[in-house]
Amino acid sequence: MVKKSLIAASLAMLLSACSNNATVEQSQNFAACTFPDSPQDDAPGWVCDVMPSDIGIAATGYAKKSAGGMNIMRKIAASEARVALASSFQTDVNNMFKQAVEGAVSTSSLEGSSESVMESFESVTKTVVSRSLTDSRVLVSQVSPAGGLYVLIGMDVEAYKANKNAVIDAATEDAKLWNQFNNEKAAEDLKNTLESLKQL
Repeated sequence: MVKKSLIAASLAMLLSACSNNATVEQSQNFAACTFPDSPQDDAPGWVCDVMPSDIGIAATGYAKKSAGGMNIMRKIAASEARVALASSFQTDVNNMFKQAVEGAVSTSSLEGSSESVMESFESVTKTVVSRSLTDSRVLVSQVSPAGGLYVLIGMDVEAYKANKNAVIDAATEDAKLWNQFNNEKAAEDLKNTLESLKQL
């Protein structure tokens, strides 16, 4: 009975540790993860998407061992991570906007135009992300025992906010987005929603 309680408590602690965010240093030392290309070997937590809490947003990239050398591998892994970072950023901002619009913009003033507003905002987000997602950097890299290279690319909280605000500013200036509205109340609600997103 005592053994079962100890095992249950240990599992609960392990699961709660898996769900916590950690700093970059703590993520580096997180050992409840293995390298995908070398499953028998422990890996830093960030390889398994345990993202550091002191980072605004981050993504991992991987390059298999290459005869081209470490420079080629670093470029491949960083490129993969940047694509994942851009996709994650775009999804985060679109979801933030959708939740804010659904919560703040009165439905009577948006009758039928809510979907087209979201499509316009997603288009603005995609344009900004593809042109100028700035201040992401390689936070840490790790070579696996099998020779593959893993990198963690991310932005600190301030860079994340600056990129988010660039999307919001672009949406604020986008005529196509504002043309979706045929009354002042809905346009005012959207303007207030966009401004409130900058505070998040």
